[in-house]
Amino acid sequence: MAWNPVAADVLATLSIAGRITVWRLRGSSAPEELLSVRSPAAGPAALAWLSDGRFLACAPADGVVSVWSIDTGVRHAQILGRPSACVALHADRNDVLHAAYEDGTIRRTSPLLQPGRPRSQQFSPITAAAWSSSGRTLAVAHPGGFFEIHDEDLYVRWTGQVATTAPLILAWHDDAALVVAERTTRSLTAFDPAGATLWQRQLSPEPAAMSAADDILAVGCYNYAPLFVDLSDGSLLAAA
Repeated sequence: MAWNPVAADVLATLSIAGRITVWRLRGSSAPEELLSVRSPAAGPAALAWLSDGRFLACAPADGVVSVWSIDTGVRHAQILGRPSACVALHADRNDVLHAAYEDGTIRRTSPLLQPGRPRSQQFSPITAAAWSSSGRTLAVAHPGGFFEIHDEDLYVRWTGQVATTAPLILAWHDDAALVVAERTTRSLTAFDPAGATLWQRQLSPEPAAMSAADDILAVGCYNYAPLFVDLSDGSLLAAA
């Protein structure tokens, strides 16, 4: 799912059945359905809103990114396709879409303003990727617990290593900190933009996904309710 960047009460979700739905949340009333379309390919997918909150991008397992207008339901673009799954999708403030693929390809294009040939760069294969909120910094994880931080020109700023055989999970707190989740040891580690460790936190359940908003990190866990972590010091917060 992905929250609209302009309207705090609008949420996009992707169902297991492959349907993308945009909802307006209305307090204690049932959510209002604003849009319902079928994902072009079955399975999990990355969702990202463009900056004005009127267009939603989706990248399913076939790697083809589609962009829908929320006002009309029209699909405006089918771009950035790769013979590899998309692991992360980000739209910056200029509505440039950034997509990272498992084969290590990073592609960028402006689907609405300049829908021409996308720019591509190639890394070694990756298992996860995450852009900072400004889109100026990219974190990528490789097999074996190795991860890299790249600037907006995709030059390496620093690298890190976690002793693990499981794929890492990555999440940014704005542009201020990168949180790395390791599944085997069930741990979280936060790094500042220069690579210094800010804090570490052990978890009881195994982490499965992460998302940061304001100063709170939500950690989805297998067969458990989400955990909430204070991003300033890594302390666990009580559920509301």
